[in-house]
Amino acid sequence: MGYLQLIASALNAPLTTLERFAHEAEEINSTLEPKLGGRRLWAISKHERVALYCVTRLLNPRIAVETGVGSGVSTTFILSALEGGVLHSFDLGTKYGDEQQAYQVGFIIPEELKKKWVLHVGDSKKLLGPFFDSLKDEKIQLFLHDGEHTYTNVHSELTLAWTHMERGAILIDNYDWTQAPEELAKRLNTPLTHLVDDMCMMLKA
Repeated sequence: MGYLQLIASALNAPLTTLERFAHEAEEINSTLEPKLGGRRLWAISKHERVALYCVTRLLNPRIAVETGVGSGVSTTFILSALEGGVLHSFDLGTKYGDEQQAYQVGFIIPEELKKKWVLHVGDSKKLLGPFFDSLKDEKIQLFLHDGEHTYTNVHSELTLAWTHMERGAILIDNYDWTQAPEELAKRLNTPLTHLVDDMCMMLKA
């Protein structure tokens, strides 16, 4: 089963809708690729970008959260998919790459998308908990983990996101770098669905 079918089945959506969203994502990607200029820059893969966009479009979250911005590829796809919501992104904010060619965090994000974006600069281990506390009774509907991929940090971030989520989805990039996603999914008695490449998804009904 392809990842579009997996998403359609998991979120109870027509496959034709997912195919339309995938086409939109491919158009966005065609505008980003020239800006990347063939540089990988630790961005999520093209298929992962489509999957992320499709899930975001289907959920249409009021509040989305991601850890790890990097060049801003995943951020761009989430922001492009949002209709009336806002994305809160957490990143250390340091430049990365060779000293002769270091890049600003989020340099690829189109300016017109930034009106629905809030960047929190600092260590997510320190900022994420207080941020969720500040939401009080509000809940998130989408969370993307693509920050520090240590067992402790992944487990902590996913637990926080799950606790502060109503019906929605947690997406995890590089999910197989630690056992944290699998162990947490088992403890929560919820499926951990491998979507494509190195990205998986946990759904909260």
